[in-house]
Amino acid sequence: MPLLNGVVIIDKPVGPSSNQVMDRLKGRLRACGLGRVKMGFLGTLDPIASGVLPVFIGKSTKLISAFERLDKTYRVTVRLGQRTDTCDAEGKVIAEHDTAALTPREVRAAVLSFQGMQAQQVPRFSAVKVGGVPAYRLARAGKPVPPRTRRVIIHQIDVEAVELPFATFRTTCSGGTYMRSLADSIGEKLGVGGHVTALRRLGCECLFTLENSITLERVEEDLQTGGFGFLLNPSEFLPNYLPLIVEDHSERQLRDGRIIPIAEESASLRPAAKVKALRPSGVLVAIGEVVPYRRDVLGFQPTKVLV
Repeated sequence: MPLLNGVVIIDKPVGPSSNQVMDRLKGRLRACGLGRVKMGFLGTLDPIASGVLPVFIGKSTKLISAFERLDKTYRVTVRLGQRTDTCDAEGKVIAEHDTAALTPREVRAAVLSFQGMQAQQVPRFSAVKVGGVPAYRLARAGKPVPPRTRRVIIHQIDVEAVELPFATFRTTCSGGTYMRSLADSIGEKLGVGGHVTALRRLGCECLFTLENSITLERVEEDLQTGGFGFLLNPSEFLPNYLPLIVEDHSERQLRDGRIIPIAEESASLRPAAKVKALRPSGVLVAIGEVVPYRRDVLGFQPTKVLV
């Protein structure tokens, strides 16, 4: 069996947590005789959410931090008139209000008012750690969770439907934006409360999308036939990194974290340029940047080595 190293973009179903999806994938790979496989995912999706969940496998996990700031696009349905302790349908209803006096125009105006930069309250039930403990564990245990806010940007928000007490909108926002908090704030602005009843991540910018995602069932089908076609080369997701082809001797130097000189045929590279070092076959070896090396010679300094 090959040593797996790459990215699989899962179209996560509603129900399991992101960790459960990853554990299921690990289990299927172990069943194929691959043993313990290191994995990590980009951007947690709650059990109620579905959609794009990029999972990084093997040494590709080193790249996750390079994508954490990607903007994300969601389709969200909010149930107005009810507030829950988790800000979604999985939580306990803690307040109810009549929505009979609301109009679709008021709802649309409230939703659109959240476009732009703002300080957003992090939900009490979140994976953000408090003293090393995930906040949701403290909340479930009935322990106090210190309020925390973060600066987020709602780049675009479009209302797709208002059928009271429900409203559905599509939004593109900065990484780290909580749709549950946004739903809660919309409900608060309208004076009736609100929570998320449906959430689907449509993409992480134009890199990780539903179009290049795959279901867990499809992954399992591939594995049953001995195929790994679901595994994508991480180089594909680094379009802003300039390519640098490296041979075996240079690859060995990169493994040791050493700077390698850039050949004359790559002289178009400039200092501080982001670079991805590739084998002639296209396998991603490392990412890094161009730095001064010797007099009149530039070098490639690796920041993350994947071989």
